[in-house]
Amino acid sequence: MKDEPRMWSAQRAIPTCRPRRHLVFLKTHKCGSSTIQNVLMRYADANNLSVALPYSGQYLDDVAVGQSIKVRELKASPFAPPTGKYHFLIHHTRLNVRAIQQLTYDDSVWVTIVREPSAVFESMFHYYHLHKFYGATFDHLVYMGRLGRNQITWDMGLDDLDMRQESLLKEAINILDQTFHLVLVAERMDESLVLLRHLMCWTEEDVVAMARNVRKDRYRSYLSEHSVNTLEHFNAADVKLFDKHVEAFGRGRMEEEVTSLREMRDKVWKECGLKETNSVSKRRAHKDMERYLVVQYKVHNNGSTRQQKYCTDLVRSSIEYTQKLRWKQYSRFHFNINNPWNLTWSLPSPKRKSRIKSRRSSVSKGRRYQQRAWRLAHHHPPKEKEVVKEDNQKHFKNKE
Repeated sequence: MKDEPRMWSAQRAIPTCRPRRHLVFLKTHKCGSSTIQNVLMRYADANNLSVALPYSGQYLDDVAVGQSIKVRELKASPFAPPTGKYHFLIHHTRLNVRAIQQLTYDDSVWVTIVREPSAVFESMFHYYHLHKFYGATFDHLVYMGRLGRNQITWDMGLDDLDMRQESLLKEAINILDQTFHLVLVAERMDESLVLLRHLMCWTEEDVVAMARNVRKDRYRSYLSEHSVNTLEHFNAADVKLFDKHVEAFGRGRMEEEVTSLREMRDKVWKECGLKETNSVSKRRAHKDMERYLVVQYKVHNNGSTRQQKYCTDLVRSSIEYTQKLRWKQYSRFHFNINNPWNLTWSLPSPKRKSRIKSRRSSVSKGRRYQQRAWRLAHHHPPKEKEVVKEDNQKHFKNKE
């Protein structure tokens, strides 16, 4: 298949407005935010835009020790542009408007996503193994009253104390309405993607998405009516926020564009040769629980290089894509390498992880990216050492 200006939608109209390049996405927990994040990462990667990236992991703050978003660290980060301002801020952090404004542009579009609250908690319960922590089933935990309150509104910066007072809650929701240009709804993902596309003036191809971090059916549980009612009462703040945006969402004008988006997604699925797969064995599940519990995709595409990249990035995990962007941005901003989007990149193989882990203990932050970027800048690609069978046998014996 030949390269086309627009691979999957050459016949469709290109927007006449100017695409927006500055965006803040508040990534809420268990609300389908990983699907939206993949769309945003792909757009940033394809258009060479900077993304605010943590040194490690997926969080821009450290709420466990009471730290809000780390403004100074992100401005001085080896992945930061010279201006200290990022085009996109799309990783997990509690909402702190003033801090985020210091890291982003004044004309940034602010977006977040919400989900029906009982589904949020049910997803969190199984994804984080709360049944093991509390030693109870989900329905039993609901009955005992040992739940986490208002996860969505907590992500949006509201403390539990704020949510107990009706007047403060109403005022806070009004402030959030003024903060965000668009609130997406997970249960209406296709409609949400259409709204995002029009708000950002992007193409239909830009917002094609495959569901990310969606649990396999055998790892889902179905709530009793009593559990749903209890959760909705317990998470009253989330319910009010959700209902408010669902009412404002509207219907009718979406049907044609949603149908078009779904047709394109089906075409991309077929052209990329995507198939659902379980790439992680039960033996390794405790080390990579995310990939074990959720649906994974495998790509079978023999088209052009551009198509292969598009298909691979479409199903790339959040952790893997974040690591790719770290290396790309370090190479670009620290060594000024031209065309960093053409650099080859891959995660270390399982056989090399133990050696890499031992080296990292004596290496300062950002050093490993510096080593890679230096080799590329001086045209010295890293040499792969052959691993003999004896070494493999010793490695697996030590593992056992």
